[in-house]
Amino acid sequence: MTSALTAASQPTRIVAISETMRIGVMTGPRALELREIAVPTPGPGQVLVRLRATAICTWEQRTYTGAQENRFPFLGGHEMAGEVVALGPGVTDGLAVGDRVTLGPSSCGRCHWCLTGQDRACTLHYSSAVQYGDVWGPGGFAEYKLQPADGCYPIGDADFDVGALAEPLSCALHATRLLDVRVGEDAVVIGAGVMGLMNVVALKKRGARVIVSEIDPARLELARRMGADETIDASIADPVERVKALTEGRGAEVVVAAIGAAKANEQGLAMLAQRGRYVLFAAAHPEPPLTISPNDFHNHERGVIGSVSKDKQDFYAAARLIRYGQVDLRPLIDAHYPLGELERAIEAAVQPGTYRIVVTM
Repeated sequence: MTSALTAASQPTRIVAISETMRIGVMTGPRALELREIAVPTPGPGQVLVRLRATAICTWEQRTYTGAQENRFPFLGGHEMAGEVVALGPGVTDGLAVGDRVTLGPSSCGRCHWCLTGQDRACTLHYSSAVQYGDVWGPGGFAEYKLQPADGCYPIGDADFDVGALAEPLSCALHATRLLDVRVGEDAVVIGAGVMGLMNVVALKKRGARVIVSEIDPARLELARRMGADETIDASIADPVERVKALTEGRGAEVVVAAIGAAKANEQGLAMLAQRGRYVLFAAAHPEPPLTISPNDFHNHERGVIGSVSKDKQDFYAAARLIRYGQVDLRPLIDAHYPLGELERAIEAAVQPGTYRIVVTM
């Protein structure tokens, strides 16, 4: 049974919307069930999006396996794209029913963080999270989602599965912006999983010469396809010595730790050049210690920063890169599963060596 919802600002556009929708809920580690609930109605400033594709990120993977603590029941999925099907009252920022969008961060636009260009710290950054009774989460493993209007980013004619990858790409763009990467600098990415390769793409867009260190030959090959200028097989070569050899002994101005491991941190810090910047990009569970020499960092003017999530400008840039075909992220998609096979999809996603698995709705 369907009902017609339409926004007042779009009187000529009517989209049939189901009265109920399926959601894929994690009730505990390795415990999933499909539930059917009512489709929500958009309130003031909100948009209802018919989701079409949600990629499975490491947060959902770790929650599913129990490697990372979370609160259950949990409705995961925060890398998503879909079609606008209804606008709530007061939505006047150019969105229209039928627009293809990827879903990203929101902000209040008025707090200290927003007014200083740091809206990742705004209290509304994660305001698109959903609550359905006792079920909570980002809401991507569902057929519909309410989204703040300012958290919808157009993707034009881009495919929904690629559009969903704006979220991880925006995180990499955020890191390179925090690092102030400059044209011609030497940048090392440690780890060539999905997020390592997203950093390769982002660093190339900043004009860096990119070196990737990884122990898996297949991942190194994909890193080259994604734009890496040099690759190091860390299973057979000392990555610190190899980076020094590739940089005339200076080391790298930028190092991105795209895996959370003590060995990666040890190697990454050791390959930094004078005034080098090291970013802790990946979370680690369990958390490894980080040891630095204060005098070494003082004497060589080096720095360590963390990077998590993104500002709106990063997400907007990622959506534009995808919308206009300026990046090719399709090699990072391994397989598609329908929502009804969510358990199979996540089981596939947690297998070693897998890139992104996409759930389609």
